[in-house]
Amino acid sequence: MKHFINNRNVAMKNLEIEEQSVRKSISEIRANVNKHLDELENKMLNVLSQRYENCKSKYGKVQKYLNKIEKEIKLLQEQTSQLKRVGSDLQVFLGTRQINKLIHNEVQSVKSMTSSLQDYKIGVEIHQEIISLLENVDTFGKVKVEENTISLPFKDPKVDQAQIVHKPSGQSFDRTRLQLRQKFKIKRKTAEVKVTGCAILPNSHILIANYSEDKVLIEYGEAGRHIRDIPVSGQPFDLAVIDSDRMAVSYGGNSIMEILNINDKMVHAKVTFDWSCWGISYQNENIYILITNEGIVEMDMSAKRLRTIGGQYSDECGIFYISVMKDRICYSSWLTNVLYCCSMTGDDIWTFTDQSLVAPCGISVDDDQNVFVVGKDSNNLTMIQHDGKVSKTLLTEFDGLNTPNAIVYNSAKKLLLIFKQNGDAFLYSVI
Repeated sequence: MKHFINNRNVAMKNLEIEEQSVRKSISEIRANVNKHLDELENKMLNVLSQRYENCKSKYGKVQKYLNKIEKEIKLLQEQTSQLKRVGSDLQVFLGTRQINKLIHNEVQSVKSMTSSLQDYKIGVEIHQEIISLLENVDTFGKVKVEENTISLPFKDPKVDQAQIVHKPSGQSFDRTRLQLRQKFKIKRKTAEVKVTGCAILPNSHILIANYSEDKVLIEYGEAGRHIRDIPVSGQPFDLAVIDSDRMAVSYGGNSIMEILNINDKMVHAKVTFDWSCWGISYQNENIYILITNEGIVEMDMSAKRLRTIGGQYSDECGIFYISVMKDRICYSSWLTNVLYCCSMTGDDIWTFTDQSLVAPCGISVDDDQNVFVVGKDSNNLTMIQHDGKVSKTLLTEFDGLNTPNAIVYNSAKKLLLIFKQNGDAFLYSVI
């Protein structure tokens, strides 16, 4: 019943997230429409002002000319009156004759001007699509509800108990030791080195997430030789191997996750979250990623969100790394010095704390569900047994671990890779 209730709680929370996302999308569309209409309005008003000023200027030129002619005719009228008062008949005759010629010229000029005057009327023609929007569009959009029938299996408590007490088979926790194979250092000319994630490819090459302005994944050979840089769309924080070609990459504060082909550089899927996305892990065609303020989000290979797991830890700061193995998820909180292990439904299996492990960061799980974790401030590598009750220190500062940050275990090749944030790499065989 706890499982069923938790499942419905998760479904309810996912529904709330989706409702808020749709609400946000509607508001963004409305804001964009408003912004676009404001821009169109301002553009049209600017055109109106220009056309009005142009017509007004033409009216003003005609008025100025007519006022000028009027003043000249009044002046000739005054000159004629004065000539008649003081001049002789001959002077009047000759003067008025000359004045009549000037008046005739003025009259002809005015006739020419007034025979083709322009009148202007300003109107508006609204774009037909806007008229259609007002008349025909009666809904902002459609809210769709997709119904998917699921089945929650009812598990026999006896079966669960048997699974809990069952001890994983495989390599013995007590006998596990490490043998150093290779040490090398990542060097960059164009940006700082800040290794936050790493992976071992099927061909034993090493892929590194350098959380810097370079915006590349860096590929190295097993012997420590630089092979190539793979351009990506942002600063990569963590990555998970899907197969020999495909990677799932998280971009931290950019809130973006991509599934990309590292050979042809094609992005197969991309999703943008509302919050930052950090540690990422892959298993059985599903991707698991840590999202700030949400918890662990499970997605399929098309980057479609399936569900949210472990949401009870979404408000805890300092959780950045995650590792999924079989039926459980492990993740670390460097701020509270705690390791968590939960089921695929988000139920607690165990938590681990120890004074020897400070600021746990990179985390990886072997086939027996034993956990490898590096302590960034305690400068060590700790191995925790699958039940979370027993631990042992495998490497310390004397082995060169000074602020270790990223770690990955490759079960097929029995290889353990550790990176310090400054780019120092340690490759071990697990024997």
